[in-house]
Amino acid sequence: MNHLETFIKHYHVRRFEKGEIIVTQGEVPGCVYLLKKGVIKTYNLTSQGEEKPIAFNIMGDAFPEAWIFDKAKYAIYFYEAFTDCEIYCIPKNEYVAFLKGNPEALYAEYDRLVGKYMNDQLRVNALEQSKAAEKVLNTIHFLCLRFGREVKEHQVQILLPLTQQDLANFMGLTRETTGIELKKLQRKGILSYKKQNYIVHTDKLDDLLDEEYEIGGVKTGIDIDIAEL
Repeated sequence: MNHLETFIKHYHVRRFEKGEIIVTQGEVPGCVYLLKKGVIKTYNLTSQGEEKPIAFNIMGDAFPEAWIFDKAKYAIYFYEAFTDCEIYCIPKNEYVAFLKGNPEALYAEYDRLVGKYMNDQLRVNALEQSKAAEKVLNTIHFLCLRFGREVKEHQVQILLPLTQQDLANFMGLTRETTGIELKKLQRKGILSYKKQNYIVHTDKLDDLLDEEYEIGGVKTGIDIDIAEL
């Protein structure tokens, strides 16, 4: 058992059902939330009430990061249970003091945040694509690296139960356009999907991206079973 596991086992675990709001934008959180199981959706709302997903948090992620490390006085986004979740609730001062007093745990958190930063750059790159086809292709690439698990050679399963509407919101596209582009990738043999299960053929993704693809090329830190989500 590592230092963090020893530390967090003494704290209360709260359970949230899918769709339940955990932290509201503008709220001062009552504690640091550290995800034990499930997926958290981070998002913003436009003035018209449209949801704009920012990120997904997975097992081992602590949030809201900006508030935890005193970069914001309150939560700057909404945090919602994307699946049923179990979350440790840790007083902020105790969590920060633990990290400062444990170099190995602090480095592990640094390593996690750097990996997340690198993946976020891929997401920004995907969003900056002017054509819908390129936006979808690069988003699939990002999802493989951030949330993918290699199930066999050149095949990666995306471990997020995303509907086409979820994907559309994530990319700023309509559901109709997203569906059309996914069908194109399916016909090219790059992607196969049924309901919310996506399998990506990374060798063919490589060819279309015209760049080297490697599941370990960008560190994901994900090594979980789909059932744990």
